[in-house]
Amino acid sequence: MKKAIKLSLAAALAGGAMLQAADVDINGYRGGSIDLMLKAMTVIDDEKNGFAPSNGSGYLVKLKYETPDVWLDGLKVGVGMYVNGDAGLTEWDEKGAPTYDKGAYGMVVDVDGESKALMGEFYLSYKHQYFDAKFGRQTLDTPLTKINTSLMPNFYEAYMLGTNVIEGLRLTAGQITKMSLGSRAAPDWGIIGENTGTAGVAVNIEQLGGDIEQAKFYNMGTIAGKDSTAGRTVIGATYTGIKNLKADFWVYHSDDIANDIYAEVGYKIPVSEGMAVNLNAQYLMQKDTGDSLAGERDFNMFGAKVALGTKKWGVFAAYNQSGKKDDLGANQEGQYFNAWGADPAYTSSIFSRNAYREDVDAYKVGAHYVIMKGLRVSVDYANYGKSASSAGNVAALTKLAMDDAYEVDIGVNYRANENWFFRVFNARRVSEFNGTTPSAFDDHERRQNHYRAVAVYNF
Repeated sequence: MKKAIKLSLAAALAGGAMLQAADVDINGYRGGSIDLMLKAMTVIDDEKNGFAPSNGSGYLVKLKYETPDVWLDGLKVGVGMYVNGDAGLTEWDEKGAPTYDKGAYGMVVDVDGESKALMGEFYLSYKHQYFDAKFGRQTLDTPLTKINTSLMPNFYEAYMLGTNVIEGLRLTAGQITKMSLGSRAAPDWGIIGENTGTAGVAVNIEQLGGDIEQAKFYNMGTIAGKDSTAGRTVIGATYTGIKNLKADFWVYHSDDIANDIYAEVGYKIPVSEGMAVNLNAQYLMQKDTGDSLAGERDFNMFGAKVALGTKKWGVFAAYNQSGKKDDLGANQEGQYFNAWGADPAYTSSIFSRNAYREDVDAYKVGAHYVIMKGLRVSVDYANYGKSASSAGNVAALTKLAMDDAYEVDIGVNYRANENWFFRVFNARRVSEFNGTTPSAFDDHERRQNHYRAVAVYNF
């Protein structure tokens, strides 16, 4: 009975959306704004082959307060507290073959699912007529610092400056010194990245023996499993001066590790009343620099996407291609070192980010349809073929691709009213390493048939 009550609670609160900030007004005095969020998830089922979680739940409570202007017009202070843990349904004692009932580590930041609190945001922000600034702990909305999360997000300690002095041109510059890994960091390495270092965290947290914990701030070099460094410098430009056009160009310098360049351009073409075609292209390059702590890197990826739609329906097709090097096996030069959270690739799906591996031709097609007001159904199919990256990146454990990787994602969203939101989705996936020779580290097939139910209540 107790478990049934917990299940009902998790189903009612399982969520994936943040609540809107509410202004605080006391006797006509504006006292700032408060963000309150209660978010939870629960796994319904999976293949039970040990590759992906087949049971589990998690929750996140967020309480954030931002002051009104203090000392100067436009100067504010923000503090955000986050608490994450198991919602009470996860069986952490993993069963072996043939059951393989694996707990969902990607929902929690503690290896045992215990509740853990973090001051993820603590910043000073300032907005002026000609520039803006934000210093301290924060989330970062740039192409290579935002990534899909389950519950607890990634946080950065950074010093960011921006300006819109030129109409239609946004310039950004900053220095990132520390990072805190969110709840999805664990499967970034194992399930999603498959030990290639290409997903969203390039280190195996469990094998580091607790040297790196999730929901704790570390130097940017340390968070990547390397020596401490001077951090990551960011420079970006976004141009929207031409109607229906948006162009981005970003440069990231990670001290003694790698330089990244990301460029993207998008153009909207109205077709008829309420219908438009959106064309997008992207390019990502990475090259090692300084002491090359992550080894030699020479990665590039192109992408293109076309979408057609209205308010009622939409369809799209996307393509990504990554470069190839002559050597195979444990060498990592031709794949992307994705240590700090990045996922701009058009072909990424819920559990697959293979576009960052070496020698990948990936495509993705999808469609959505609004059945009635508030009810939306979507279907996406992504195919990644076989990459030249190996699972393990250690010569003795090297596994090369044997199967064409693909993923099918089906989701149903229902927004009953402004307070309630529901989502159910299924992700079916086959890994490119499915069928590799079993070993002490890999004694099961690599397939997923993953179901989750999601609900959120805004209040």
